[in-house]
Amino acid sequence: MDSVVVRKVWKENLVKEFELLKVALRSHRMVSIDTEFPGVVYRPANVDGHDLGKLPPNWNYQVISYVARLGLALCDDKGCLPDFGTKSQYVWEFNFKDFDVYNDLQNPESIELLERQGIDFDKNLKEGIDSADFAALMLKSGLLGNHSAFTWVTFHGAYDIAHLMKILIRRPLPYDLTGFMIMVQSIFGKRLFDLKHMMKFCDGLYGGLEKVANALGVQRLAGRSHQAGSDTLLTLQTFKKFLDVYFKEQNNGGLGVRHNGHLLTRMQCVLHGLELNNGFHQSNNAGLKIINPFSHGFRRLNLNSAGLKMITPRQLNSAGLKMINPFSHGFHVINLNLCRQTSAICN
Repeated sequence: MDSVVVRKVWKENLVKEFELLKVALRSHRMVSIDTEFPGVVYRPANVDGHDLGKLPPNWNYQVISYVARLGLALCDDKGCLPDFGTKSQYVWEFNFKDFDVYNDLQNPESIELLERQGIDFDKNLKEGIDSADFAALMLKSGLLGNHSAFTWVTFHGAYDIAHLMKILIRRPLPYDLTGFMIMVQSIFGKRLFDLKHMMKFCDGLYGGLEKVANALGVQRLAGRSHQAGSDTLLTLQTFKKFLDVYFKEQNNGGLGVRHNGHLLTRMQCVLHGLELNNGFHQSNNAGLKIINPFSHGFRRLNLNSAGLKMITPRQLNSAGLKMINPFSHGFHVINLNLCRQTSAICN
C-alpha cells in the first residue's frame, strides 16, 4: 500500500475537504469511523469497580462530553483508500471546538491521555469545527439515510455512533434501546457493523482493537492509538481482514471466493453492548417481535434518579468520588441527554 496521509480538518478547510470526500464517495462505499472524547462516569468511592454491575441501575449513570476528534476512512471493493491520483492514500480526521477543556465536565486521566496522543485542546477551541457546520455538510454528502448504499464499520462503536448521531440530529437521542436502534438504522442504513460484536462468534479473537489487529496480522499504517484518523483506518483494515479470514466461502462455480452474506446479514445493525436480547436485530431480519429492553429490569439512567447533584471535576475530586472509564464496566444503556454544568448539552 502507498503511504497513508491523515488529512487534518479544521474550520478553515472543512468545506474543501468535504468536496474531496464527496469525490471519493463515488467509488469508495465502505466507511469506518472513530471518535475521541473525554467521557466521565462517577461512582461512590467505597464501591469497587468490579461491583458496579451489582448496583441498582439508577446508581449507574454517565455524563458524556463533546467529541474532540472524529476519524473517517473510506475504501473501495478492493480495499483501496482514496488517492486522488497521487502517490498517497488518505483518511480524514475532523477536529471540533465544541468541547471546552476549561469548563466542561471531564475525566482528567482521559484528558491527559488524549493530550499525550496529540490533541491540542486550545487549538481545537480556537480553530476547530463547529459541529453544526459539520452536520450540515454530512447531511448533504450522500453518506446517510435508511437506503444508504454505504457499509459502515466500527469497533465497539456504540459511543461513536451515538456521538455522531447527536451531532447530526441536534436534539436529544431516544431514551430506550429500541428507539435508539431504529434511529441508527434510519441514519446509517442497515449495513452497519460493529467488529467488537461480530468477533464474539469467532474463535481466538478477544480484546481491544490493537489486540485484534495484531491477532489478524494487521499493521497500523499511520499515526498511533487514540488518534481518531489512525484508529479509524486500523478499524477498516482489521474489518476487511476479519471478513477474509472468517467470512469467506467458495462460490457456486468453485472459482474464487465471496463473503458469506447470510451470516453477515445476521450481524448487521447490532452494536456491541446494546444487543439486549437482540430484539431490534431479530425484528428486522427474522420477522420476530421486538423485545422491550425495559421489561428486564433496565431503567433509564439519569442523574436525578441517583439523588446526586451535578458538580464540577474539581468539586468531584474534593468530595472523595472517583472518575472511571465508561468502557471498562459493561454499561448497556447510553444516555447522552444529560446536562452540562450550566446548560443542556443537546441542541
